[in-house]
Amino acid sequence: MPKVVREDIDNLNAVLTVTLEKEDYEPKFHSELSKYRKQAAMKGFRKGKTPISILKKMYGKSVLVEVINDTLQRELSGYLTDQDVKILGQPLPSEDQEPIDFEFKELQDYTFKFDLGLAPEFEVKGAGPEDSYGKMEVEVTEAMVDEELEAARKRLGERQFVEDDILENDMVKLLAVELDGAEPKEEGVESEFSLLVSAISDEEAKQQLLGGKKGDTFTFNLFGLEEDKDEQYVRKYFLNLSDEDEREVGQVYKVTVEEISRIEPAELNQEFFDNFFGEGEVNSEEEARGKIREQVEKFYNDQSEALLFRDMQEKIMELNEMELPEGFLKRWMKATNEELSDKVIEKEYEAFAKNLQWSLIRSKLVRRFGIEVKNEEVLETIKNRVRSYFGGVAPGMEHIVDSTATRLMEDEKQVEQAYGEVLTDKLYKALAAEVKIDIKKASLEAFEAEVAKAREAAAAAQGNAGDDEEE
Repeated sequence: MPKVVREDIDNLNAVLTVTLEKEDYEPKFHSELSKYRKQAAMKGFRKGKTPISILKKMYGKSVLVEVINDTLQRELSGYLTDQDVKILGQPLPSEDQEPIDFEFKELQDYTFKFDLGLAPEFEVKGAGPEDSYGKMEVEVTEAMVDEELEAARKRLGERQFVEDDILENDMVKLLAVELDGAEPKEEGVESEFSLLVSAISDEEAKQQLLGGKKGDTFTFNLFGLEEDKDEQYVRKYFLNLSDEDEREVGQVYKVTVEEISRIEPAELNQEFFDNFFGEGEVNSEEEARGKIREQVEKFYNDQSEALLFRDMQEKIMELNEMELPEGFLKRWMKATNEELSDKVIEKEYEAFAKNLQWSLIRSKLVRRFGIEVKNEEVLETIKNRVRSYFGGVAPGMEHIVDSTATRLMEDEKQVEQAYGEVLTDKLYKALAAEVKIDIKKASLEAFEAEVAKAREAAAAAQGNAGDDEEE
């Protein structure tokens, strides 16, 4: 039987020495050679009668390497499982491992040494009944319900064309003629484009339009109408110039209002209720406002829970700082992706270590709370994702969702993402039920500022990861 000896270097690193004696693998070696013999058809010998000595010369080395590797992996895996050794990554051949020469005249004993990175021992702090976290909660006001109801009415409203009294939320179609001084430029640009009056950031231009009428003319700097639009955008969407058209153009244009349109909000009647909420779901304005309040509350509560989980994760990470086998992990990163340079590994290691830290903490919490993710939960998550692609699914169209989700379940990446979503959701709920949650009422402005800050932090982290990948 193979001999496995463990030597602990420190509490995070160990070396396993595995000795395979000839008797440990010889039967398997001869068994594999016999399979070759049964299949071999060599000139001068009947099929299945090729001498073993010839087969050894031809296939012996490759068969031996395969048998040794299989035996070695089985012994390593069995030892780690039987001894309940918690390792990080995978065992790596020791740097002082003597090269193995599998050129053989006769079978012999082999010794292999592997370095192990050991998972640190710890008990999770910050996730018990004595721990407290604050949850921001937005109070949904009547004004917020009014705003959402008005937006819903406009979404299902009808577009009407008017000729005077341009308003803030009107859409205007403009004819722009490039100027040379006060006169139209000879062979200058002439184009039509539409935009919302509310999107204009040039206050002087906006005030000229407001209250105007169809046929009015103004002089505008088109490159300053919207502050968040660059020159390329203006050339393409205001001046209708192709990417290949590189001519120089001026910035000042004579603009004529050719068309004014606005959305007339839908009436608060049963037709609107059925179209927006679903047939028979809402039957009065009071019920509509209640339904909208529920939707708004859910929207902000989902965001609030995401912030809470972020805060929990950050606090638990702070309370559970841990030492990791840095040298081993950097070697493992290199071994699993040889294209990574040492410079990139050094740059990526901190983020890698943080992700590993959370992974270790999460695994302990998942075991503590007995969290399981079932296949049907993964499938339902993917179905919900498909429904969101279509912006909801009309009655009788669920078969499309089912067939699409079944196909996506064959995509390993899709399944992995959905599994992660379910696991994260279950872990959040388990944590929220375990710790104390202090509700903190917040204004919409303060809450949205916190959400924006969280998004900026996430975008910055994603940007840093992208920079590392480019290197």
